[in-house]
Amino acid sequence: MNFIQFITTRRFLKHLAYSILLFIVIAWITLTILKMYTRHDQVAITPTYVGLMMEQVNSLESSKDFELIVVDSIYDYTRKPGSVISQDPMPGTKVKPGRCIYLSLISYVPEQVSMPALTDLSLRRAKALLQTYGLKLGNIRIVPDIAENAVLKATVNGKIVKPGTQIRKGSIVDLIIGSGEGEGQPSIPFLIGKTRESALSELSRMGFKIEEESYSGGCDSTNAQVFEQNPVYIYGKRIEAGTSFSLTYKSAADFDFDEYINNLVIDTIQPETPLP
Repeated sequence: MNFIQFITTRRFLKHLAYSILLFIVIAWITLTILKMYTRHDQVAITPTYVGLMMEQVNSLESSKDFELIVVDSIYDYTRKPGSVISQDPMPGTKVKPGRCIYLSLISYVPEQVSMPALTDLSLRRAKALLQTYGLKLGNIRIVPDIAENAVLKATVNGKIVKPGTQIRKGSIVDLIIGSGEGEGQPSIPFLIGKTRESALSELSRMGFKIEEESYSGGCDSTNAQVFEQNPVYIYGKRIEAGTSFSLTYKSAADFDFDEYINNLVIDTIQPETPLP
């Protein structure tokens, strides 16, 4: 029997019909299940959530048809905290029931950033750093100081803010800058008890130099505090800018600086007076 004779037999045609019927049944079942799974005939319209509080959003009957996900929060003092500022998909969009709707809210708390360390930076670098942190440069005040064009103080709302302090993003930072001209000879600073970093920064700002540094006991540059200084502190005494200082350090872990300072025989330790 050749091929032509075989495909025309009753047995072959019977099995072919069974195969076609089985294919049609399987295709119909597949399409029916797929239609049910994709909810082909079901459509939901996304409500308008913008401007509503989350309590109101959750209480809407139409919200039961969707999965609501908060993806972001933005601080805007002109809008009510906790309200919806944007949604995706947009209101009035035709979607399948159960679709995720992504919401962005107005934050209750302003975004916070760390106050950068601006002291001793040039005005140009300070401006760039403020911009990097999302802060705004306010008033610039120039005062007599040997540190020309360097930041002496940084204030927010009239108060000095320590580096690392959390402040509101977008805050206005006012700067006090040195003119480069001191008011005559600078006074000898009182450095006893100050950390090495603070002492060196103050000497540099006042136009003094470091000639020698020595460490006593087990202290090093990471935990050093000034134990002795030369020239020694004399209240009100002024010396030439550019004078070299020698500093000796000890560690506060091994030495009671408070008691030591209280027992020093000096005229008076003038508290630091804030710049006008």
